Amino acid sequence: MGGFPEKAPVQDVPPAVTKRPVTRPMAQDLSSRMRHPDVASELFFPLEHAAFDDRGRWCVNKGEVRAVRTQISGVRFQAYDPQRENLAPERQVQHDVVRLVRSVEVLREVPGHQNLVLTPKALKCRQPVKGEGTRVKFGMLNDPKGRYADDSKAAATCYRSIRKSIRRSGFVVVSPKSFDSATGLSGLAQWGSELLLRRRRRFWWWLLLLPLLLLFRRCDEPTSFFGVPIETKSLIVLVDKSGSMKQWFPVVQAEAKNVLSKMQDLGGTRYANIIAYDAGATSALGGITEIDDDSVNKLMAFLDGLQAGGGTNLESGILEAAKQVAAHERPTTLVILTDGQDNSIAQMLGDMKSVLSKFDGVEIVGNTLTPRLFGQGGDPAPQNGEEHKLQEFAKGMNGRFGPEGSRP
Repeated sequence: MGGFPEKAPVQDVPPAVTKRPVTRPMAQDLSSRMRHPDVASELFFPLEHAAFDDRGRWCVNKGEVRAVRTQISGVRFQAYDPQRENLAPERQVQHDVVRLVRSVEVLREVPGHQNLVLTPKALKCRQPVKGEGTRVKFGMLNDPKGRYADDSKAAATCYRSIRKSIRRSGFVVVSPKSFDSATGLSGLAQWGSELLLRRRRRFWWWLLLLPLLLLFRRCDEPTSFFGVPIETKSLIVLVDKSGSMKQWFPVVQAEAKNVLSKMQDLGGTRYANIIAYDAGATSALGGITEIDDDSVNKLMAFLDGLQAGGGTNLESGILEAAKQVAAHERPTTLVILTDGQDNSIAQMLGDMKSVLSKFDGVEIVGNTLTPRLFGQGGDPAPQNGEEHKLQEFAKGMNGRFGPEGSRP
């Protein structure tokens, strides 16, 4: 970056006006700190329209999103001039990102907020002049589980949130291409001080190849497990191993081997695990793991050694899956294979909000399937009370019951 003019000094941030009192002491401390000029409060969801929820997230109040969107404040994401004739756009981006990161550093010093990080939940708005780019306001998370007290972990999380907002704004990072989380938030601020963006290129000619692309997708994508869609790059199969399911173990093993093999051949990094449950849950790999020869062999050995147990408690499997998804922090598809003879399903249906909260906000798709549909070509609509409950449970998990096309 040698030869560039000096970066513009950080401007004082005018105090925000609080229209609604914040009742929790820690929230009051944060609100007070955000009014200081060394915090760029205009880059975050504003005090008068946001508050901490019960999971520690700084969220816009319900019904007030429109009031938060603005063209004149927030982090500026815009393209740099490759000819280096106009340095203002890149300097503005760098200035805003550095202030954003420095503000997070300051706010993490507030008592009770040492786990505060940026979240991907951000609001963007186009700038007033067409073609200039976007303004983005960021949300925060004061993690109650204490996962981000370490500076490097906090920096890695904030980096992912910023990169995600850049992509959503229609830009890509030209440089620096990478960031070392070991350098912490100070290193992230340095990364921001050198940041150059360009607009994401759009290629319209690919529309001419769309029919061919769709054909390849049908041939190569492992779009289903027993016809149930796999909608993400991460997969957990939950297998009911109660006595009534024993006869289906070989069928499940054959399908798992087929699907995992296809996922492995696709290219790119994909992840999987298998959780078997009766009264309790057992994880094949201990966590969601990258699919390779070693992990596939371990998964197959796990299924090969599966022994029927007593009782059925899907809730135990869901809790184990939720723990793994939260640690994985990537969108994950769950395929639940069970006959539905399980009292815990009705119990979970009574409080789906609590069930979903266990996944810690990570995107999931939870699909359910019973043995009569294991590649048998039967009627995909629910046939009895158990299947109707499984359908309701799948809907609550953003998924479906049965193979593709069974959703009403």
